[in-house]
Amino acid sequence: MAENIEEYVKNLDEFAKSALLETFNIGASHAATALSEMTGREVNISVPDLKVVEIKNVPEIVGEDVKVVVYIELGKDFSSHAFFAADYDDVLRMFDVIMGNPPGTTTELDDMVKSSFMEMGNILISAFANALSQFLGITIEQTPPALTIDFLPAILDLALADIGKFCDYTIILQTDIKISGVEFEEHFLLFPKPEDMKKILEKLLGGLA
Repeated sequence: MAENIEEYVKNLDEFAKSALLETFNIGASHAATALSEMTGREVNISVPDLKVVEIKNVPEIVGEDVKVVVYIELGKDFSSHAFFAADYDDVLRMFDVIMGNPPGTTTELDDMVKSSFMEMGNILISAFANALSQFLGITIEQTPPALTIDFLPAILDLALADIGKFCDYTIILQTDIKISGVEFEEHFLLFPKPEDMKKILEKLLGGLA
């Protein structure tokens, strides 16, 4: 049964992907509003693409270099590991844009830069989770955010130790962020338990039928 559920999620049709994308874009819009209020900058966030891929192929798509990642575990009606991953240099650039610094001013990830990025990741992941919660009428609990800096395979080991027992895929959302006109392309990764993901999709698609 578990294998059948995994195949169901891995082989999503375009309609199901579009429904998920629409939901996540609602969350992205809410996140952009919250970040704009927090930073005093114009912020736009969109999710133009969603891929369901084997976990072993994630570094190939997201990049194998060092990433700065915000991690939150989701629970209750939707159990999943959620990661917001950004390139190291992009995090420095984001901080300069937010602070109004000349490009290249920030060269190290000090505590202030880490705190700023962790709050950004927390807002984004929470907005995505809340969009699913509100649209589907479910409860999604969240752990406090954690931040880590490492090569992506090492970071994902945390999820693999848990989710790897159930499935071998992940959902990757391309996340385009524009802050004061400066563009960044980052990634949001979901490692959901297959049975929870199937329930989410059935509820989502049932509501659109």
